[in-house]
Amino acid sequence: MKKQRKYLKDLIPVKVNKLVLYDGSFEFQFDGNTLSLVPETYGKWCFLAVFINNQRQPMQWELSARPHVGRLANGAVIGYRYDQVYYVVSGSRRYRHLFIDPETMTIGVRTDFFPDHNRAYPRGKEREGNGISREQVKAQYEELFGEKDEFMREFKKREKLSRFGL
Repeated sequence: MKKQRKYLKDLIPVKVNKLVLYDGSFEFQFDGNTLSLVPETYGKWCFLAVFINNQRQPMQWELSARPHVGRLANGAVIGYRYDQVYYVVSGSRRYRHLFIDPETMTIGVRTDFFPDHNRAYPRGKEREGNGISREQVKAQYEELFGEKDEFMREFKKREKLSRFGL
C-alpha cells in the first residue's frame, strides 16, 4: 500500500502570537502524556520552552517581537499589552506558527516539515536537467511564429520602444 503524502493541513498549528499574548500556554494530549509550550523570559531574551508531563525538555525556540502598528476601525487603539507581534525564530527566519505532527509527535516550523517547498519550482533561473534555456525557447518561438512581414516586424519593435518611453 502506498504511503499517504503528508500536507501542512494534516499538522496541528500553534499560533505563536496568540499563545504569547492571549493564552499563555498551549497543551496537547497524546498517548497519556501532556505536551506544553510555554513562553519564558531570561533577561532580554524570550523563548518558547517545551514541557512533557511538566518536565522541561532541551528543545526551545527564540521569540522575536516587532511593534504592532496600524490603525483600527472606528478610531480604536491597540491596547498596551498587545502592542507587539510575536514570531518564532528558526535559522535566520521568523515564523508565525509552530506545527505538531500528531503521528510522530515532532514539533517544528513549516520548513522543518517541508524543507524544499519553496524551491520545488525555481523561477527566473535556468533549470538544470532539461537541457534548454529561455533564450533557445525564445529563438524557436520567433522562428516558428515570428512576424513574416519585414514592415510589421519593424513597426512592432518601434511600438514597443515607444510604449516604454525609450
